[in-house]
This record gives sequence, C-alpha cells and structure tokens, in this order.
Amino acid sequence: MEGPQLRRKNLQPLAERVISLTRSRDRRAEDLWVEERCRLFREANGLRSRGDGDELLAQRIQALQSEESPSPDPSSGAEEAGGRFSAVTVRYWRTGRHYPKNRASCEAFGQALGLGEADRHYLMTAWADRPDRCFRPADAGDPVREARHALLRKLQQEFLDKQRPEELLAMCAPGTRPQENLRYIYCRQAIQYLGSHVRRGMSELRAHVDTRSYEPQFTREMALAGEVSRSAMIRHLLILGIPFVSRQRMQDWLAQLGYMPLRRDHRLPGGAAMDLFVLDLLDEYERACTGRDPVWCTEWFRQASSLLDDALEEAGCTAASPFRFKFILGGKGCVT
Repeated sequence: MEGPQLRRKNLQPLAERVISLTRSRDRRAEDLWVEERCRLFREANGLRSRGDGDELLAQRIQALQSEESPSPDPSSGAEEAGGRFSAVTVRYWRTGRHYPKNRASCEAFGQALGLGEADRHYLMTAWADRPDRCFRPADAGDPVREARHALLRKLQQEFLDKQRPEELLAMCAPGTRPQENLRYIYCRQAIQYLGSHVRRGMSELRAHVDTRSYEPQFTREMALAGEVSRSAMIRHLLILGIPFVSRQRMQDWLAQLGYMPLRRDHRLPGGAAMDLFVLDLLDEYERACTGRDPVWCTEWFRQASSLLDDALEEAGCTAASPFRFKFILGGKGCVT
C-alpha cells in the first residue's frame, strides 16, 4: 500500500492562518471580557479610576488567600510588598499581560470580582484555559472524577491496543507490561508529530533518557491527580486518539473532561492559536482519511503535523503546536 505523500504547499494555507492569528495584536476576546468585568466591579463600588479598582481587588484577593492559608503562596503570581498582594498583578491580569500562576489565585480573582457561577466557570475554563475542576487525593470516589478518569483509562488502553505487537514489544523494558511503559511509548509517538529537522536531532536513546523526568507528571495527569492544563490535555487526547480521532470526538472528550471545547478564534494565554491548529488539521485529516486504512491515516497525520511544525518554527510560532512540550524539547518553544 502506497503511503501519503504530503508536501509543504499542501498545508501552507493552514499554517498561514495559524501564524496570522498567533501574531495578531488584537486582544483575546476573553481578556476584553475580563476588562469589562473589572469595569462593572468599579461601577458597583463607586470607583472611577482603574488603579483604584485594581487596588481594591488586590486587597480582596489578599484577604481571600489569607483565609485559605496564613502564609502567602510564593507561586501565586502576586507581586508581594511586605506580604501584601500587589495591585500591579491585578492590572497585569486585567490587561492580559500575565495570568494567574495557579488555580487558587484565579478562583480568588473571580470571587473578588463578585462573579456568579457561570462567569466564574468562564473565567477558569476560557480566560485561564483550565479545567472546571481539579481533583485531589481526597476526591477518590467522586463520581465526576471517576467518570473522567474512566475515559482516560479507556483511551490509554485503546492507544496501547493500536500499537503493532512487534513494535510494542520492542518499546517495553524486559519483564514489564505495556501499561508500565506508557510514558515512553507516548513520548515515542509524540516525537513523530514534530518537525523533520527536530526529529533528526533526536536519537531513540536521547528521547528515552530525556523523558524519564516526565514520568511523575505524566502519571499524575493520566490519573487526573491535580490540575492538567488544557493545552496538555489537547495533546494527550490527540496522541492517544490517533488515528481514530475527529473534530467531534475531540470536542466530546474535552467537554467530558471539563474543558472548554475547541474554538477557531480562541487563543491560549500568551496568544498561541492552538485551537485553530487542531480544528483545521482535523478538518483536513477527515477529508483526506475518511474510509482509508488506519495505518495510512496515521502516516498522513504524522506528515501533516511535521510539515506544520516546521512552518510554525520558521515563523517563531511554535507555541501553537500541541505536540511540543518541555520534556522532549528541553523547554524551548514549548507549551506545558
């Protein structure tokens, strides 16, 4: 069976759309939404200047975080002055220059603004690109967590079942089961969706050694033990789902796992047009591969992703690629 023979020109229009949106100087729609909520907050509190509004919000966030923990969290993203949450940080959040570094700060921001449940959900899932819930060890047995974890377990098993037996055996350490080698097999697959010149610089040994430190995080994310960023979950779903992946399946999986569905006009915090990358690639994939052999489809996806990755790297827009992450690339041009 002859495999697909994709060329750069086949994917160039898609790459140009992603690059154009990533480079756009327009503010994210979610940032404008937050700016409007801050304006409404000022009006409700009789404040005219943005600085006064930022100061009051900072005071309320600091009070909320102090209730949670008497010691300020150094990872909260707050610029502290004598232990006090800084209004400068609120200004950066309001203008989209920076975003909360952890979930607790994002939740405190929403509470300080006095947002209702629907708006707090939007703030977390759309503006901050986080899941609607974060599960802790104490949540074992929670029906929502169990249903979401069951979906991931199903995708993991299907991912292993799709590997060719001889290749799967070669990727497993002697005396171990495929599930025990899931992280290594996953990373081996992820490398194949990167640009061709990136792959040429990676031997199998280097890929194995460099990703060992990824094991704890990968294990936690596969078990939904703690928060998994939306960009990381998009990558997981694509790699685990190929070749039986589609736009509709991705949307369904993200919704089941508590994430905002993919939107063509959405950009990650920082501006990367990853949603557009994924949606347009999946549209091209379905057009090219419907009715085709799964092996042919997998090769098409690898070629297409590689060509797009090369184009994005040349344009300095690699953050829009869902397949780049620091445990493979050392942190350069990556989204974690």
